[in-house]
Amino acid sequence: MKKLLFSVVFLSLVNAKVVDRVVASVNNEPITSYDISKIVRQKHLSAQEALNYLVDKKILDEQIKRFGISVDDFDIENTMEKIAKQNGMSLFEFKAFLQEKGKLKDFKKQLKESLLKEKLFKAIVSSKLRVSPEEIKNYYDNHKDEFAVFKTVQVVGYYSNNPQSLEKIKKSPLMSQNEVITKTEVFDYNELPLNLMYLFKNTKVGEFTPIINNGANYVMYYIARKDGKVYLPLNQVKNIIVNKIIAQKREEILKSYFVRVKNQADIKVYN
Repeated sequence: MKKLLFSVVFLSLVNAKVVDRVVASVNNEPITSYDISKIVRQKHLSAQEALNYLVDKKILDEQIKRFGISVDDFDIENTMEKIAKQNGMSLFEFKAFLQEKGKLKDFKKQLKESLLKEKLFKAIVSSKLRVSPEEIKNYYDNHKDEFAVFKTVQVVGYYSNNPQSLEKIKKSPLMSQNEVITKTEVFDYNELPLNLMYLFKNTKVGEFTPIINNGANYVMYYIARKDGKVYLPLNQVKNIIVNKIIAQKREEILKSYFVRVKNQADIKVYN
């Protein structure tokens, strides 16, 4: 693949008045000086970094077309609703928030690009991801400390229908909030669902957990103390291990795939 280098003439254009001309192409798809100057401003990149970014984007867009990947309004709305819920808002409230900030259009555009990439990556790796029982067992044996947890944990739960009230308590723990109910509880590790147990495991004693929506209302926990130490059995953490191995393999597969595609691409830079 031809090494991507700028001419002195082009580099001067980046910091001066931009004359729109084709400075590079990827499989006959042009990249102009205007394209590059726009990315330099938007992403605060150097001219060379902007060119590299646009080359990679051309290759990515080409692969999206090749695989027939598409994203419709339903995909975008559904994902926005999930994001809104994670932030304690309805979809309507989330859209209104973005609209007020003047960022709704850009957010939807970026989200669409992200969903297109994710669908493409899934299509590339779907037939190549396999995790054997031996790999799972080896990971567990070699990373056992990842699965060490408390035997018991004492927490103070803060429950409310208003996440903003919980945020106020997190900032000022002594503040009284009428719409917040508190409850002190002690749990054995095997009484907890896996996601809640890991939430407690990853929160230090003397700190609050993030605010979560438990379906009925919002809740956060103050970790008062942790006692004892046990190792979660393999059968309980098998899915976690599988996801970790898949994430690693996925990254390796995608890196190898795009290096190969880029090396095969017809990339030209014009002086």
